[in-house]
Amino acid sequence: MKTALAVVMLIVLLCVAGAAASDVAGKWSGTFKASGGDRGIPQVVIFKQEGNKLTGSAGPDADEQYPIENGRIEGNRVRFELTSGEWRFSYDLQRAGDDEMKGNLELTSVNNRRTAVVSLSRVK
Repeated sequence: MKTALAVVMLIVLLCVAGAAASDVAGKWSGTFKASGGDRGIPQVVIFKQEGNKLTGSAGPDADEQYPIENGRIEGNRVRFELTSGEWRFSYDLQRAGDDEMKGNLELTSVNNRRTAVVSLSRVK
């Protein structure tokens, strides 16, 4: 009986630790650099989080923001999309500690497809 209780408590602790590790709510900033590009494009992302679901907005600065669509957290992966004009932005990021995310961005439009590398840091 004591062993079963210890196992249950260990599982609860691991779940709580996992939930805390995946908290991304708040403001993040950084850049993305398109393949073949010579400079980084600024990014400001404001995440709102409910469990593994993400909402909020993202864009080149705090004034120009677009709603986050299909936002979700899967372990250390953060995925979301947004639409700006004719472009669809699909982010696939990996947590690198509590305050950094890095990953890939796919930009698609009717006649064009580009990829980019993204780096974001939590704004404190």
